[in-house]
Order: sequence, then C-alpha cells, then structure tokens
Amino acid sequence: ASIVATLPAQVSVLAGSNPKFFRFDPYRPISEQVDIPDTLLARFDVKFALKDVPDKEKDEKLATHILETRLQPSRVIPEISPEFLRKYIAYARKNCKPEMTRGAAEKIKNFYLDMRSLYAGETISITLRQNEALMRLAEASAKIRLSDKVEIQDAERAIDVVKFSLEELGYDYETGKIDIDRTEGISASQRSKIHIILDVIDKLETKIGKPVPKEEIIA
Repeated sequence: ASIVATLPAQVSVLAGSNPKFFRFDPYRPISEQVDIPDTLLARFDVKFALKDVPDKEKDEKLATHILETRLQPSRVIPEISPEFLRKYIAYARKNCKPEMTRGAAEKIKNFYLDMRSLYAGETISITLRQNEALMRLAEASAKIRLSDKVEIQDAERAIDVVKFSLEELGYDYETGKIDIDRTEGISASQRSKIHIILDVIDKLETKIGKPVPKEEIIA
C-alpha cells in the first residue's frame, strides 16, 4: 500500500505481493515482477508463487464451498476451531523450545553440501542464508509437533519446503539449473550477458574512444 516502515523482526514475517502484470511469469526472475528491493527479498527464508491453475475438480469444490457458505452459513464449520487454534499456538509458543539433535543437524548439513556442489561453480544453488532457514524451519516443525527435540523427520520436512521454494522460483529455464540469485536479484545467466556487453564496450572505448555509439555495440 506504498507504506514504508522499519519493523523489528522478533517474530516470523509473512508477506504477500501482487505481480506487476497480475499473473506470475515463471520465465522471469521474481525480482523483476514485484516492487520489493533485492536486499529485502533476500531476507525471506522461503518464497512461493501462488498460481491460478484451472482444475475442474478443485474449481468445482471451491465454487460449491463458497455457495454453501452463502446458502447455509451455519453448516460451514472449520476443521479446527479458532479457540482451539489460539490455545494450541499459545501453548506451543510458551512451552516448546526444541533443541537440535545430531541426526537432524547432519541431515541439514548434507543437503546443504550436496546443493552447493551441484553445478561446480557455474551457478550457486543455495547459500548460508538457506542453511539457516533450514534450521529455523526444522525447529518450527518440531514446535508444531509440540516436541522438545528437532528430529530427522523435522529436518526432512524443512528440506522439502526449501527445495520446493528453490525449484519454483530459482529454476533458470535458460540454463536448466537452480540459481539462488534468480530468487533475489540478477541470475547468473543475466550477469553473464551483462559482462559480455561491458567487455564489448571496454574494447570499443579503447579502439574508438568515448562515447561509444550504440550501433557499434550492436554490431
């Protein structure tokens, strides 16, 4: 809503943004589709695109549900009551401080190392930020279970969530690889093209001086 504010992030932050052209384009980096600075976009642990994909069965269920809420509001009862959900969240927040186990930590570390070694320096598929996100998500998974231990199942759940986020927004259709920079700013393939143009301009400046005509660069 064009509001600029500085907020202390002592809690989780859930944010939503509409794409500039009303529909998410999987072939363009997310940073080109939302008016969020790259430095802020990079701070979110996971990012997802909500897509409106036609599906006859799901569309019928949703349309029926909406009609029922209008025709018979008393029959539409949530799976979990708001009162119980509030108590559950309050209890988990107050009593659950899960500790990382050796098995869960090793699972996260191995996933991080495997992702880092995927493309041998061509693109970076994951950074330490995502490694920290994995630990936070694993702890959150344990807290949901009201457990005092972060176990392997929690690490696996966190890995699934991060992998889905990376594959959805970090996949570069041009190179066929996962590129973490694509989810936060300029992808490796874009940077490569920029460097090529800059090299051309540098060579032309040495040859014909400044300014370099656009026609010469294109040629």
